[in-house]
Amino acid sequence: MMEKSPGVRPLGKSLLPGRHSGFSLVELMMSVVLLAIGTAIALPSFQDQVEKRQITNGAEQLAAFVNTAQGFAMKTNQVITISWSFTDSNDWCIGAIDSESPCDCNVTSWSSDSYCKIDGDTYKLDDSMATGRSLVHRVSGGDGAYAIDPVRGLLTNLDDSLSMELRSRSGDFRLNLRVNNAGRVTLCSDGADYAIPGYDVCPSSDIQVAEAY
Repeated sequence: MMEKSPGVRPLGKSLLPGRHSGFSLVELMMSVVLLAIGTAIALPSFQDQVEKRQITNGAEQLAAFVNTAQGFAMKTNQVITISWSFTDSNDWCIGAIDSESPCDCNVTSWSSDSYCKIDGDTYKLDDSMATGRSLVHRVSGGDGAYAIDPVRGLLTNLDDSLSMELRSRSGDFRLNLRVNNAGRVTLCSDGADYAIPGYDVCPSSDIQVAEAY
């Protein structure tokens, strides 16, 4: 017969005599309540960070799109024309072509003369391709276009300055892409109430744009 070693507690036995190991129902309920409170506090902050990241990624992508077109124009000494189309946040596009005649960013056939391409490569963004997608809320002037002077990078038709506003899905965070008459690309927040850290608030004198409701 095997003898039990002194001081060794059999498996499954409580350290305290007369009491079972594990959580009581009250302890379990308190844990669930504390977990729910912690989640309720952390979730809004997490959602805010996700929305800020979506907005900044989308705005930076659009800014890079314009800056790259300007750089190509000056590098190759070719006129680059940027054009855009905007119906609502789910139906917009922006494209560029190495020609003085604007392309149509809604055209999908590569062989078409109005297809947006630079040096033979597709050059456009739309609601299905861009980071942030439907976050584009409004664009200046509906449909428009401007050409980039290959010498100084200026806009050759000064009346068609570009402005695009991106809004988070909650509407709490907003960024604007602005291209002024000198061809300078800037990103700014749409008012202090919608500001995103790292971006200045847009000047109040900025041009008014057509908004989609």
